[in-house]
Amino acid sequence: MNTHRLTAVDFVRGFSVLIMVCVHTLWMYGSSYTQGQSLLGEIIHLLGKGTAAFLIAMGISLLLSRHHSPRALAKRGVTILALGYGMNALKFVLPIALGVLPESFIKAYGWQSPLQLPHYLYLLGTGDILQMAGLSLLLLSLVVHPKRSPWLYIALALLVAFVTPLIRGWQSGMTGLDYLSDLFVGAQFNVYFPVFPWLACVLFGLALSARLRQGRPLERSALHLGLPLLIVGGALCLWDKDTHFNDFFHLGPGGALYLSGLNLVALAAIDRLLRLSQNWPVQQRIMTVLTYCSRHVTSLYITQWVLVCWGMAWVGFKTLTPWQCAAMMPVMLLLTFAIHRLLFVRQRRPATTQPHTHKVID
Repeated sequence: MNTHRLTAVDFVRGFSVLIMVCVHTLWMYGSSYTQGQSLLGEIIHLLGKGTAAFLIAMGISLLLSRHHSPRALAKRGVTILALGYGMNALKFVLPIALGVLPESFIKAYGWQSPLQLPHYLYLLGTGDILQMAGLSLLLLSLVVHPKRSPWLYIALALLVAFVTPLIRGWQSGMTGLDYLSDLFVGAQFNVYFPVFPWLACVLFGLALSARLRQGRPLERSALHLGLPLLIVGGALCLWDKDTHFNDFFHLGPGGALYLSGLNLVALAAIDRLLRLSQNWPVQQRIMTVLTYCSRHVTSLYITQWVLVCWGMAWVGFKTLTPWQCAAMMPVMLLLTFAIHRLLFVRQRRPATTQPHTHKVID
């Protein structure tokens, strides 16, 4: 298998991990001015639109991994769901129960201390990208097969994207079922990444993965798939922004297509850049860091979120100026890597060109 395929995906996913830490630092530490009016806030929010890169990389990984049987995918899905709720307990429930998080954070939810059981259950059940990824894997375990046509995954992705406005916000009136409905089609901020329409990004990545298994080159395949999505999605967003891209977390069809196309085109450009610079020493040093991030994307995600949330005990909630927030971002990156290596990296792993980067979780 062409190692550039692995390298390009590692680059995109690894770079997204670095940006992710900066985005969450901005969200939790940056003042309202820093987030909404400063140049730093605009830049970080723009880079944060690369969230779809995680999901596209996840889709690519499904077929390039050696473990893509329905049982293996379902098992990964359950594991990621468990990690997602465990992360919520570590970053929200535990520090609040211990009195660590500032009162300003609790008041942002419209609550007052001490919290009651329903408040803790709300925080524990917050839908993040891990819940979305876990549920998506459970669904995809029913359809993923290495011999299926890429067009099937593209058709499913379009169906997911365009059916979303028709079912978004559906509620049955039954508490447990309504929470499950929120995870799939929610429109409120108890769930930040509902399965619909974000599953479409995973399916587009899966379609690209199917093309790669047919021996197609990455750059051309990503460009051929990404450009039409970028053009059509962008046109829909310009035509009716309120429907298609008014809320980043709860996108409409155009937003899902636009972000998928944008990240696929970026993947094609990065693949070309990496091939042109493959003999540059600086590329090798950069890729060492990004490959580490890509290999450990899930545990790094959990580590940085827990660190950022517990860090509010010292920094406060939404207190930092643009310059202070910019200075805090490298601090949080260094702390994330230091603690991650201490907790998760037991021994140095030998370098390899095997498709280790295509595990859905580390």
